[in-house]
Amino acid sequence: MKKIKINPSRLRQFGETKGLHFRVVTSESIAPYIEINRDDDYASRDVNVITSMEDFQEILKSARIPNDAHILVIAPDVFFQSPRPEILGERRKLMAMACNSTPTSINTISYFLEIMERTDPEDQKQRTDRFFETGEASEYFLFRDAQYGTEATFHHLDDSYLWNEQTGYINWGEQQIAPAGEISVLPLDIQQFNEHLRLDINGQLAFKGQSVLHNGTPSYLRADQQRIYTALDAIWDHAVIAEIKKGQISSVRESHPSALPARKMLETMFEVDSRYSVIWEIGFAVNCNLEILRGNHAMNEVFGSRNGSMHWGLGLTPYTQYHLDIITPGTTIYNHRNEVIFGEMPVKMRRERELGCGCHAA
Repeated sequence: MKKIKINPSRLRQFGETKGLHFRVVTSESIAPYIEINRDDDYASRDVNVITSMEDFQEILKSARIPNDAHILVIAPDVFFQSPRPEILGERRKLMAMACNSTPTSINTISYFLEIMERTDPEDQKQRTDRFFETGEASEYFLFRDAQYGTEATFHHLDDSYLWNEQTGYINWGEQQIAPAGEISVLPLDIQQFNEHLRLDINGQLAFKGQSVLHNGTPSYLRADQQRIYTALDAIWDHAVIAEIKKGQISSVRESHPSALPARKMLETMFEVDSRYSVIWEIGFAVNCNLEILRGNHAMNEVFGSRNGSMHWGLGLTPYTQYHLDIITPGTTIYNHRNEVIFGEMPVKMRRERELGCGCHAA
């Protein structure tokens, strides 16, 4: 079977490596296939096997993972949750591949490891800084999809919102989901669920692109997860248009008959658990080194296209059985002056700008 080849020195988010320690934490099922390249400046390298989060916490507390260590978690058989800062420690850095919430094969792990090697933390840092600078200077965000003519307004300058960054370099005592590249906003702390909180977004959104259906902690069947995902995947070619009122989806309609399975599945999810109709999370992805791997893969979430890409989070695990991310590369963000500040510029605008530049230069 194919080996999972890890090149520690290419994981630039960790920073300097000389004299430090590199540790892989993994599941028993794939441990025999882990192969660590030794061509780097690390003082030591090792593989640790876990069967649960309790195992991982015990390893962190023991000397099996020393201080001054860079830790890469690849554990498809363990529902990984971020350890508390005091357990991780002040002299460790942690990067965890998101590979339990969706089915993840050895080939999938290898694919996204290559993405991680290409990921540029300096580029992500600059994009993140620019995102917040332009965001703070904008009175609101206008989400627009030129293909479907949809618009939604998000009043993002609310001090109660919780903004998270999973981008750029990792400092000592910090942890990051891998591949890196997501800025997100929620109306609440993810550990303090409140069904009455909402993001102030109103209008229409075009859900067209890649779905990611994450499982939660309750018992579930992979076959059910795949069945739901297959229906939602109908938005790959055509959009489901969602009406949004005060952060909640009030209705959905298909833009084309082929998107009908996705519309029906969304309505079924809303009926079974009304919490799925709430937009709990808005994601702004800035990993512009990632190409989407078709299928239900959690690590697609940070797809940033060429100039940033949006995704929308419905459901909030562990409170709901699933968390659905809908990646919509066709969504562009404008500020209150109707200037593009994030996402792909529509083709017509791009051509007009290029033509204008050519004329000016002449």
